[in-house]
Amino acid sequence: MRMLWWGVLVCWLNVSSAVAQIQLDRFFPPAVGTGQSLVIQAEGKFPKWPVEIMVDRDDVSIRAEKDSGKLKVEVAAEAPPGIVWVRAFDADSASALVPLLIEPTAPKEEVEPNQTLDEATELQMPCSVAGRLSKSGEVDTFRVSVKAGRTLVVSVIANEILGSPMDAVLQLVNEAGHVLRQADDQRGLDPQLVYPVAEDADLYVRLFAFPETPNSTIGFAGAATFVYELRATTDAFVDHVLPLSGESDKADRFEVQGWNLADAAGVRQQKVNRLGGAAIHVPESLGWQYLDTNAAGQNHFIESEELTVVEKLPCSFSGRISAAGEVDRVQISVNKGAKYRVVAHARRSGMILDSVLRVIDLQDGKELARNDDKKRGEYDASVDFTAGHTGQIEVQVSDLVDGFGMRHAYTLVATEVEPAVEVTLAEEHFVLKAGESLELPVSIARLDGYALQLRIGVSGLPEGVTCKPVVSEAKGDSAKAVKLKLEAKNDLTHQGVIKVEVFELDKEGSVAGEPFFAGYDLAKTIRIEDVWLTIAP
Repeated sequence: MRMLWWGVLVCWLNVSSAVAQIQLDRFFPPAVGTGQSLVIQAEGKFPKWPVEIMVDRDDVSIRAEKDSGKLKVEVAAEAPPGIVWVRAFDADSASALVPLLIEPTAPKEEVEPNQTLDEATELQMPCSVAGRLSKSGEVDTFRVSVKAGRTLVVSVIANEILGSPMDAVLQLVNEAGHVLRQADDQRGLDPQLVYPVAEDADLYVRLFAFPETPNSTIGFAGAATFVYELRATTDAFVDHVLPLSGESDKADRFEVQGWNLADAAGVRQQKVNRLGGAAIHVPESLGWQYLDTNAAGQNHFIESEELTVVEKLPCSFSGRISAAGEVDRVQISVNKGAKYRVVAHARRSGMILDSVLRVIDLQDGKELARNDDKKRGEYDASVDFTAGHTGQIEVQVSDLVDGFGMRHAYTLVATEVEPAVEVTLAEEHFVLKAGESLELPVSIARLDGYALQLRIGVSGLPEGVTCKPVVSEAKGDSAKAVKLKLEAKNDLTHQGVIKVEVFELDKEGSVAGEPFFAGYDLAKTIRIEDVWLTIAP
């Protein structure tokens, strides 16, 4: 049953209005603990119940209960924290992939009402809490007992992974209601609050939010979609690991960063998601990081007291700006006339560094390139430059506004620029009605002078479904986009995985080399290639 084994992308396109479509929006609670067995609510529309469930992890199983929307989740005792991607489907349709969080401890649910300090939900740390800001003006309040000498960490997952359309704010207040600390936008739009405790006390954590997209409304926002998970601890908490992106064949190649961590804390990398990437965590700690594939392979360097000199590309280099005005430097060997690209990964990975990149020719001291924003609204820098001679250049990274600290971390990826192509689907699942046809749009980004013809088709189609391959020319309209036409016979039903495969063509129009596949950006750091196809009766 391949369709139960592989997660996929799918295009939600023109479907007959006569077929009621399944819609999975979110889960509540949005997190389940390692080793836990729990019934959760699937929120959305389910024309037919029970539904079937696909997950992309072997250590998590989910099945439909008798009541509509109720799902039984079972997580293996040895399952690492991270994400499991879930799809629901019935005979007529399939949902988009939706994330469910896996935490090292079983999350509890907030207790309403908890608007005021007197109504605050008491937390026994370390803990995870599932909650929802369900109406306008709502504030969720939690009471924590802290001891002098510890560091309190409160971190929220909402917009960044769960996709909740909220811009949350955290406040830490004392019993008199005085605000001791406020946090906003530490991880994208999600807040994270860190507070060194000076004396034993009962303190209060307040959570409220504004809309993800600002509007003219004055006041706190709330809706059924404002679902979150809040994690609180004065024990070990993993904030991130270096490198910020890229898998490693050895866990000791990572440097773990956070608070209240023992010196000997052992970072673990466990590849459990079939959709790709790896979960990075430390046993007996809250917090984890999900990493994508390292574009530079194993040629990776982490900042040290000695100047790093790189002889071979591609490579990646990780570090942090730890002091005001600090400039980190890495030297790279280049060849005369070759074009190179250096890209910073920081905001993309939930860090707060506003990176600035400079490239200096070490032979004459001239600046070859400088950038502080890749494009409007994206604060990760990227530079292209052409080497004027064979030798070494220096890449310098700093913070635009002289910010610094543990979360001003980054990973630089340096490559020699070569023509490349990226083929992308706009959605991650699609539905085709039996006896009809469906056009699947495919976008093509030709980068750095890429000028080969491409033959684009579909592999893995079930019997009774056809799709004639199309050619994307090097120039003209088809160079940027094509449409694949799928046709299905009558009296056919199907649920499963296909792939949109791409072949490069030589000058004679013959296939040159092995295929690659069109992708879909499931999350900021996760790109998937499988496509979910529903043939509806």
